[in-house]
Amino acid sequence: MTRISNNMYNYDGYVYVPRSKDDATTGFILASLASSAIMGTLPLFNKPFIKQMKKEHLNNHLYRDSLFKSLDISGLKEKGVEIIHTQFSDADLLAKDAKQIIDRDIKAGLNACYIPTQKIVKLNTEKAAISGFHELGHAMNNLKGKLSNLLQKCRYPGYSLAALMGTVALFSTPKPKDAPKDFNDYIRDNCGKIAFIGMLPTVAEEALASHRGIKLARKSGLAEPLVKNLKKFYGKALLTYTGNAIATGLAVFAAAKITEHFTRPKKVSLQSPLIQPRFYQEG
Repeated sequence: MTRISNNMYNYDGYVYVPRSKDDATTGFILASLASSAIMGTLPLFNKPFIKQMKKEHLNNHLYRDSLFKSLDISGLKEKGVEIIHTQFSDADLLAKDAKQIIDRDIKAGLNACYIPTQKIVKLNTEKAAISGFHELGHAMNNLKGKLSNLLQKCRYPGYSLAALMGTVALFSTPKPKDAPKDFNDYIRDNCGKIAFIGMLPTVAEEALASHRGIKLARKSGLAEPLVKNLKKFYGKALLTYTGNAIATGLAVFAAAKITEHFTRPKKVSLQSPLIQPRFYQEG
């Protein structure tokens, strides 16, 4: 590649023509639609977990006593951790924002959570005791391990990084393909991978919470067939986080490639008598 003048390129008998604003708009729309369609597959990863969660409501009595025993033997009580029972009410049907909807699902026995700032495990103990061992695992990650605590703290920065890469993916590509690359170009070229990596601390911390929760359940005396069912259940839960990471990486990758296709300058032959050469200039 030869630089003709400042930020102007000629390579192997071609000059580069900037794309039109209409191309850029088309690329932005298609990239946004493609990434939205890929992220729309997330319920498919969540469905097996929700399906089994509803079935486990009938088996709640098999896990409830072991859950509270697990809290007793974990040493978490001494660090201030509590299990807080929540119950669904008609008022929860009016939930509108994301936080209210998550709280509604917890009360309905379709979810559970550990809140580090309050040191509480929040769940419906009459329906979702099977989820509690995993949440105690989160508490152990938070209070009993430096690496696991670091993974937990990296969750939200990782989400922010993935979201930032989604924005980067929609940036136009003003340089010819063969133009020298700078740091920003490498970030953009790899934004899908970076978005995926940003989600990995969450996947790792969730897997570790399940591992510790299962160990606690076994230590509490939970029957081995129930421990095996616990592993199966938590495997489906981990699938939702793994699927989220994969879908996020693919959505960002697809958006970047589509945007690039519609915004990267076109090559025009210098030898063509039908074309008046137009040198591409950055900026």
